[in-house]
Amino acid sequence: MTSDSIQNHEAEALESASSAEAPDEWVELGRTSGAYGFKGWVRITPLASGEVLENVRDWVLMDALGARTPVRVKGLRRHGAGLIAKWDGCESKEEADALRVKVGVMRSDFPQAGENAVWAVDLVGCTALNKEGVKLGTILAIGTNGAQDLFDIEYVDAAGVEKHFFIPNVKDVYVLEMKPEEKRVVFDWDPAWR
Repeated sequence: MTSDSIQNHEAEALESASSAEAPDEWVELGRTSGAYGFKGWVRITPLASGEVLENVRDWVLMDALGARTPVRVKGLRRHGAGLIAKWDGCESKEEADALRVKVGVMRSDFPQAGENAVWAVDLVGCTALNKEGVKLGTILAIGTNGAQDLFDIEYVDAAGVEKHFFIPNVKDVYVLEMKPEEKRVVFDWDPAWR
């Protein structure tokens, strides 16, 4: 599959989840941020666009100790830059206010990324190569600088020190090929530019 775009902006998944190597990995996509109204609706602050949360109804909540609770979302609406959601078991303002958890989805529940697209979370952990086949490093995350998405790539220099550099996500200029199923991404990038 060639990739025209990264279905980011679930880059949230990249910032928070190390590598989603297995399709059943839990991927953090947001956090609860208090009650909305008096009937148990919960404010959700997505870590990025919220696209996956809007399209998947089986969520998994994770508390500060790492305990996971699956919930089936019964109602969901966009509210400003965030979302508001309702599920069984959260019936009052007090219960909603008490929820201070991370919100995620199992990777296997993600919708299809679309034609010529991949989910950003699937690129985390991929080997970054240049067009000559030289290993540039490993993709740690995909973030943004406001103008474009950036690949955060980690490598070890000649002295054995771990370092990072960024490559802009510009198809056919810097990004030549994305093959998440082969765990590799090919860039037009000189190792000296790191």
